[in-house]
Amino acid sequence: MNESEIEVKKAVLDILKNHNSLTLATTGGEFSPWILSVYFASEGLDIYFFLEESGKTIKNVAINKKVATAISQNDATKDFLQAYGQITILRKEDDEFVRNMLIAKIPWFQTYTPVFPVKLKIDKYFVSSFSRNWFPAKELKLV
Repeated sequence: MNESEIEVKKAVLDILKNHNSLTLATTGGEFSPWILSVYFASEGLDIYFFLEESGKTIKNVAINKKVATAISQNDATKDFLQAYGQITILRKEDDEFVRNMLIAKIPWFQTYTPVFPVKLKIDKYFVSSFSRNWFPAKELKLV
């Protein structure tokens, strides 16, 4: 990894660490296209969260695991991410792992409906930064 890639990766990791929610875009099913905001936690560059078992998003993901996401403060002058990748619906046994990560990051986190734990494996991140003059966005390709 060269110096520029290291700087972009650090920016990605900082944004993942300092933001609690993301917007997820899905396609494929009856509710297509669809967007949803979720609370998330990350381990390295992988992102974990829950999807409602009977929700529109999980129905799309069952047909098309390719998704896009954005993580921002809705302010273009502050660093933000866009990315695309694939979702894996994890086993129910992974609920505790994902829930513990979320609670460690967001102590008040809880779910109110039956949910599936999921992992979002990013293929490519795009980082925009006004302060670094990263327009167009810098890319971090993982696949």
